[in-house]
Amino acid sequence: MGLNKFVAKEPRALPIFILADVSGSMIGEKINELNLALREMVSSLSNVDDIRGSFQLSVISFGTEVEVVQQLERLDNLRIPELEARGRTSMGKAFELVTEMIEDKEIVSSRSYAPTIVLISDGLPTDCPEAIYKSRDFQSWDALVKIQNDGRVSKSQRLALGIGEDADINMLKAFVNNPEIPVIKSRDASGIAGFFKWVTMSTVARMNSVNPNITSTVAPLFDIDDEDIII
Repeated sequence: MGLNKFVAKEPRALPIFILADVSGSMIGEKINELNLALREMVSSLSNVDDIRGSFQLSVISFGTEVEVVQQLERLDNLRIPELEARGRTSMGKAFELVTEMIEDKEIVSSRSYAPTIVLISDGLPTDCPEAIYKSRDFQSWDALVKIQNDGRVSKSQRLALGIGEDADINMLKAFVNNPEIPVIKSRDASGIAGFFKWVTMSTVARMNSVNPNITSTVAPLFDIDDEDIII
């Protein structure tokens, strides 16, 4: 067999989907810190050596509209625009969109490791059914039921940051849905940088683990205040 019969395979990718709240309440320091943290995360992941695969990143913003502001790409192809805050909090539509993207094998290859989905929000969803909103029984919200139970998206690792008093811990826990992974809730924008460092280290730790598909693998919470960690 000639050498031209051998084709080098692309390294297996670990896709990361950022669900970024860009509603009006994020205006100011919060959206500025989020933009900075995203850039630092990309830079840090780009400089990681000696890993078994590669990283891909997509950014989905949700305000009044839900938009894929960065399609899933390798880190060296990223051109993430500055996020701008405005409008409402269409979180459910963001859950539905990321589910569709992960289930689409044209977007997330069947060779890819289980994706990581990162949620950042400072409030409650404005597109949640009223009965669920009032009861705070987010486990029964159809948009979350699909993430927890449907196809490949149910195997994803999910990490969440709630910012400020309006972020509902029940909703964050329902999204993460894993007792081995803590939910992070910061008092203000100052917690965004630390959260993203933890996300970065957790992603690297999972890629370097014996089995990167084990989604309970996370880094130690060394850069986050104890009072911001909710088990």
